[in-house]
Amino acid sequence: MSKFLKKIAELTNVDKTPETAEDAALKKAEDDERQGNATAQQKQLLQKKRQLNQAIGNKLDKATQDLNTEAGPGDFPPTVPPVDPSIGAVPTGVPPVPPVPPVEPAEPDPLTTEGETFLVNLARRALFVDINEVGLTDLERESINKTAKPKNSKKVAKIIRKIIVDYGLDESFTSKVDVVIEDLKKNGRVVVLVPGSFKPPHKGHYEMVRQYSEAYPNGQIQVLISNPAGRSIRKTKDNKVITPEVAKQIFDLYVVNLRNVEVIIPGYNSPVTAAYETLRTFPPGTNVILGASKKDDDWKRWSYAIPWAEKQGLQLNIEDPLKSAVDVVMSDGGRPYSADNIRRNFDNFEAIRPDIPDHVAPEAIEQIFDEIEITLPDEA
Repeated sequence: MSKFLKKIAELTNVDKTPETAEDAALKKAEDDERQGNATAQQKQLLQKKRQLNQAIGNKLDKATQDLNTEAGPGDFPPTVPPVDPSIGAVPTGVPPVPPVPPVEPAEPDPLTTEGETFLVNLARRALFVDINEVGLTDLERESINKTAKPKNSKKVAKIIRKIIVDYGLDESFTSKVDVVIEDLKKNGRVVVLVPGSFKPPHKGHYEMVRQYSEAYPNGQIQVLISNPAGRSIRKTKDNKVITPEVAKQIFDLYVVNLRNVEVIIPGYNSPVTAAYETLRTFPPGTNVILGASKKDDDWKRWSYAIPWAEKQGLQLNIEDPLKSAVDVVMSDGGRPYSADNIRRNFDNFEAIRPDIPDHVAPEAIEQIFDEIEITLPDEA
């Protein structure tokens, strides 16, 4: 059983029926009797138990006999006499007993409620497995990488079961829930905040998150997606708005292989505001890394984070942003990765391939963009 399932068993008290003092005494008496060490008092206790069991059995037998005696001739179906092999047919006057048709197992109701959908998404997020190694079809892989909805929860649940069967659910299984549980047990908890608009996220964003994920394997990396307004809204070439939800869908595809990363939409227009407000939610003593790159002094946007947190009385251990900033990863040709290129060429696989992580299929990106509704200019 995995650590995750063991934890669920602990929380729900599975297989923990309360044992009374009398049950414990009887169990010990039976054990001592088998070993030939039972005392006179224990033998007397066991004898009373057996006498009680015998009395209950006698009462059940008597009740059964009384029921058979009181039943009328119409209370039981007629007994069919055996077929004589020499005749080869049932004797006349005795109606044949029709065979009982097999009962087909009932098809479970589709998962339609919000609660059931939540559980499916919880199981989907708890899986820590390289989706590319589980032998899924392209359609199954796309479905498991997206947030389940009531209309497709049943299908996603079946894919989750398939992953568990193929991958194996044993002591080597690790889930994201396991990582969180183990991390919460440790002192010096580390949380890395990587905020941005990510419209859409590109390979450079992924590489930045990956560096933090590997640098703090026991920490939690939270990608915070802001919700820009006005001129900061970004659209595709066919006038489709890149919403925070779209950005999250794409980022979820990117980080599926990073077990300690979570993508969140806090609901703020500014990435810095989203990070500051998230700091308020951490318990005192939390070690915090504010994600930034070393390029163009990107880390300087956190210059006031430490004094701000102290003024707010948050009691957090915020690392110096200059020391925790990571190097920017460029393309092989030294070109920075481009979100604008993905927006302009989302339907051109070859054009966007250099700007997305190697393990992500361009077709998956195109499908997400295809599902975006076109927004008229005055609606933006």
